[in-house]
Amino acid sequence: MDFHTWLIFMGVWIAAGIPLGPNAVNCIAVSSTAGFKNALWGVVGILLAALCFIAAVSAGLATVLVANAYLFTVLKLCGGAYLIWMGFALWRKSGRIEFNGADQRAKTPFQITRAAFLISLSNPKAILAYGAVFSQFVDPARPLGGQLAILVPTAQCITAVIYICYSGLGTGIRRYLQSARRRLIFNRTIAGFYIFAGGSLITAEAMDIATPTPAR
Repeated sequence: MDFHTWLIFMGVWIAAGIPLGPNAVNCIAVSSTAGFKNALWGVVGILLAALCFIAAVSAGLATVLVANAYLFTVLKLCGGAYLIWMGFALWRKSGRIEFNGADQRAKTPFQITRAAFLISLSNPKAILAYGAVFSQFVDPARPLGGQLAILVPTAQCITAVIYICYSGLGTGIRRYLQSARRRLIFNRTIAGFYIFAGGSLITAEAMDIATPTPAR
């Protein structure tokens, strides 16, 4: 892979990773309640999920999902349901979370990493997104291993930097959340985002199922 192609890949991956989504919201939420250092375990979970997506794409799972519409539908519905569950769980606790972060600090690094990992995996469309981007920069005439040895570390480094920055944003929000009312509004806003994201995913899938496929 030449240097020019690598720079283009970096630009595409940065553009793809910056938009606010469930991963970013989770980093902000954990950092704002448990602190920046604990939020970094969430970044680890995101990177582990990213490795799973990359491995799936390399193994051709994206093609399998496209071919098996039923399996892809089940995965999307499960992902949407998990986000909704996260939202309701946070909504119920929002009025009782202490700003000193006791609720989040009670969680182990493994629990924070696991939650971030599952949130990231909750959107199976990410597999297709990874496949769409990586396929544009892989030359089939060259050994795949050598190309992935460049693309994967680059993608992981960019992903890490983006979500570390989102975690830093949560640290700034932490200073703002000094009153119980602000904490309540913030946590319920985050909860609402999870519920909306999960509901949108399920609704979109339900509409696809309800729409008849044109006969050929």
